[in-house]
Amino acid sequence: MYYATPEWMDKQIPEWMWSRYEILIYSYNKPLPTYYDPKTTALIGFSAGGLDVLKNYRKDYAFVGLIDPSTRDKYTAIEYGANTHMMYNHRNWGKSNKSLRNVASQINKTGGDAKYVELPHKDIPKQFFNTYFYE
Repeated sequence: MYYATPEWMDKQIPEWMWSRYEILIYSYNKPLPTYYDPKTTALIGFSAGGLDVLKNYRKDYAFVGLIDPSTRDKYTAIEYGANTHMMYNHRNWGKSNKSLRNVASQINKTGGDAKYVELPHKDIPKQFFNTYFYE
């Protein structure tokens, strides 16, 4: 989305998180750094950034977050783990992103947690961080 810049995402993250976590925000479709240890790293993507997360998914990440993500059919075959958390509203996507509910179902079937929320697309990141990361 046009508004979902790194600066905008910065504002969606609760203030207290900045002093507790090292947070790096990357633009969609940029290469992810390889120098982080997955066992201590959270990989989180919003909207089209969900494709970057799904493409790089591994069960050994400490936390994998998908925030109303773009998806593809091929990601319905992944065996997700308990490290995977998704918050989504398929109604935000109209007739596009047809595999979203199937990916959510696969996450729930294979050990992760996918939650449907009745929120506009731009309101889901703040809800996601307040749900999965708390003081």
